[in-house]
Amino acid sequence: MICHVKIRRGEPGQESTWSEYTVQVAEHEDVSIMNVLERIALEQDPTLAFFDHAACRQAACGKCTVLCNGKPCLACKEKAREEMVLEPARAAKLVRDLLCRS
Repeated sequence: MICHVKIRRGEPGQESTWSEYTVQVAEHEDVSIMNVLERIALEQDPTLAFFDHAACRQAACGKCTVLCNGKPCLACKEKAREEMVLEPARAAKLVRDLLCRS
């Protein structure tokens, strides 16, 4: 599967921009949105900001919440899709890109 990802990026007080990425995922791989974001940060764009923590992936804290195609979801739990538009879930608490204060 090829994931086409469009991400709203920016900082408070600045006009946001969009960045687009393509991530190859093996058909048998079960990947989350967070896995895709990690691959983007590691392989394509190390400047991408999003919540990522070793203790995450338990779908408990909600700090990795993003809007995926307009709907709120936990990036650590939600399965990646072929087409994803990702935006910060709490624009009023935006730190940068998809990273928001809790």
